[in-house]
Amino acid sequence: MQEYDDTLLEPLAADGITVPLLRLGTEDQPPDAEIRVGLQSYKYDRSYPIKGYAAIMPDYVKQQMAAGKKPLVVERPARFYLYLG
Repeated sequence: MQEYDDTLLEPLAADGITVPLLRLGTEDQPPDAEIRVGLQSYKYDRSYPIKGYAAIMPDYVKQQMAAGKKPLVVERPARFYLYLG
């Protein structure tokens, strides 16, 4: 399990919601299926291309938040990886 400090988080605003963003844009390989940021653990859910993510990802994230899940977006060179805690 990869672990990161929560001071690395930035806000990502999209379509009326703001979710935590972890920028790992220089690493080419996908992140682990499970990661920890600070004290919160997350599991990989799905990924989106960085170009065009705003058409699909915000609605899905809103649904997950309404279900009580905590989203985390991890940025890689070409994709956003969505994790849920």
